[in-house]
Order: sequence, then structure tokens, then C-alpha cells
Amino acid sequence: MTDPYKVVLIGESGVGKTCIIAQYIHNKFDPNVISSLTCQFIRKNIELSEGKSVLMDIWDTAGQEKHRALARIYYKKAKAAVLVYDITSKKSFEEIKNYWSGQVKEVCEKDTILALVANKYDLYEEKQVSNEEGEEFAKSIGAIFVSTSAKNDSGIKALFESIATKILDPDFDFYANEQKKKDEYKKKKKKEEAEKNKANDKKIVKLNTQKEKKKKDCC
Repeated sequence: MTDPYKVVLIGESGVGKTCIIAQYIHNKFDPNVISSLTCQFIRKNIELSEGKSVLMDIWDTAGQEKHRALARIYYKKAKAAVLVYDITSKKSFEEIKNYWSGQVKEVCEKDTILALVANKYDLYEEKQVSNEEGEEFAKSIGAIFVSTSAKNDSGIKALFESIATKILDPDFDFYANEQKKKDEYKKKKKKEEAEKNKANDKKIVKLNTQKEKKKKDCC
């Protein structure tokens, strides 16, 4: 059995790092969860298609100001660093840009996989950071970009599966893959719409045929 890959979640206190892990590992969300005061990890085997899997040690790091220096110790030798911000907090995003991403660059290896997570997407009506801003910054640092909601369990599985895929295939292009998914979805919807229109046309033809038949019968 191969050694587990170290994956660390980094960001300000209160952005939802602990909730993301709890939702992914235990399938539960607790809005009253206490932010991590120390660093801790949970081991998880990520199952992918074709029988492939990746064993991860997922680390939850403390984001409080007083723990920042200590956090650096825990994300050394990380295979992946997940930078998390809260879309309803511009400050949490600015801290990712101005502090946490710099710390990762300074401490982690050059080939460390980066992911930028826009969390609390269930509160999108209160957002202070747009998806375009997040994705633009993610691209600038070569990071995977994922919008998540720990409350609704949205995007979290995709996040860790994308990281696992990148671990197995360093050349994996996240953005090209996302575009492919969008294109396939559009193609599927277009096909469904065409089939729906075709079925409606048949109904109209049938209805008109029945009307013509009635006219002939009555005359």
C-alpha cells in the first residue's frame, strides 16, 4: 500500500474548512462547529473511475492570526494545498491573495497542487466575491478552481476528485476538463430539446390528421 498524500486546507478562520472536511468525510453539516484551534487530519481513500484510487491525509489547519506561524509547519511536504475563502467575505479572499498563497509558495514544493475554493455558495445572494474574480486569481497561480457549499454538499466531492486525478496525472488540465463537461452538457440539452420538439411535431401532425378525419366523416 502506498503512503498517503498530504492535502492541507488553508485560509482564514470561519471560511468553512472544518465544515468542508466534515461534509466530505461524515456527510454532515454543523453550522455551530467550532473553528479548528489546532491542526488535525483525517485519512480518506478517494475512489476514482477505472478502479483507480488515491489515499489522502486531509489536514484541517487553524486560520486564526495567532496560529499562522504554526500552520506553516503543517503544510510542509504537502502534495496539495487547498486555499479556502468565504464568498460573503471579501477580506477572506484578499487574505488568500495577499498572505496565504504567498505562504504556500514559500513553504511548499514547486510541484504542489493548488486548489482555490469559493466556499458558502449557498449564500450566493450575499456574495462579495464573484466567480470571475476567483477563477481569474486561480488561473494566475495555476490552481484548480471550485465553488463549494459545505451546507448543501455541493462541489466538495468534485474538489477532492480533481485533486486526486491531478496527483495521478500531473498533466491533467482542470479547465479543459471543465470546458469539456460544459460542452457535453450543452450537447445533451440540445439533443433533448430536439427530441422534445420532434415529439411535439408528431403530436401536432397526429392531432391535425384526426381533425381531417373527423371532417371527412361528417361530410
